[in-house]
Amino acid sequence: MNNPFESINARLNNLEALSLETLQHLRSASKPADEIGGIGLAQEITRLSKARIYALVSARQIPNSKRGNKLYFNRADLLAWVSQGKRGSHANHQ
Repeated sequence: MNNPFESINARLNNLEALSLETLQHLRSASKPADEIGGIGLAQEITRLSKARIYALVSARQIPNSKRGNKLYFNRADLLAWVSQGKRGSHANHQ
């Protein structure tokens, strides 16, 4: 006769493996490879107004591409640009 606890343990192991596989899939799917978008993407990442982003584009201070009359922004480039503007921690200034 089969031990019911062995059966339960086997099922739990299967559930754990499935949930780990699902979690890994979700994590890999949530990382956009090279997402390109318009002004909305730039606003989402930088939290700046549309007018401020246009001013930065005009001054060539924010990474962008222009094709015709449309502006394009790359998520990775914008994140790098935002990171470059980081200031040192308060402890570094003392």
